[in-house]
Amino acid sequence: MAIKKKKKAADKWKKKRWFKVHAPKIFKEIVLGETPAERENQLLNRTIEVSVGELTGQRKFMPIIARLRVTKVTNDRANTELVGCRVDTAYLKRIVRRRRTKVDSIVTAETADRKKVRVTATTICGARIESKKETHIRKAMGEEIINDAKKCKFDEFMQHLMFGNIAQKIMGKIKGVAPIQRIEIVKARLLEGKRQ
Repeated sequence: MAIKKKKKAADKWKKKRWFKVHAPKIFKEIVLGETPAERENQLLNRTIEVSVGELTGQRKFMPIIARLRVTKVTNDRANTELVGCRVDTAYLKRIVRRRRTKVDSIVTAETADRKKVRVTATTICGARIESKKETHIRKAMGEEIINDAKKCKFDEFMQHLMFGNIAQKIMGKIKGVAPIQRIEIVKARLLEGKRQ
């Protein structure tokens, strides 16, 4: 009877190198961490979610999550670009209460550099309101998001969404319509190719 020789399995971890992942320029290209890969092209299009609070060092932005994608790899450095953001679901559940009206608006906006962004915004009212007021609030949110997008490039527009500039402008427009408790930009993502 012949004895079969066992082949030694190559350890995949020994073949891998560690690459430092850097944030985009709008977050001062800080190092986010490290990730392993055998080849540089394996890192391309990997997505990473990081709290904006960690990127900026400000606790008030902790519930906002930035979505970054690796676009360029040189030597052991992986550069990323911003492709979206969202609000942490646990945070959102905490601010929405019973006997309040939640008004959502989903719009597709085009920025000055011709990039399309799908934005979901939510307004939480302090009490129940009529459907006519809901419609007015929804329309005002959509208009403000679209108008702001037309005036600025993608990175600047995403900063306006994440840091609350657009939410403040919407609040200024609708505060006389109903008792507004809070306005949040729940989600924003870059639309590309077939997924539009």
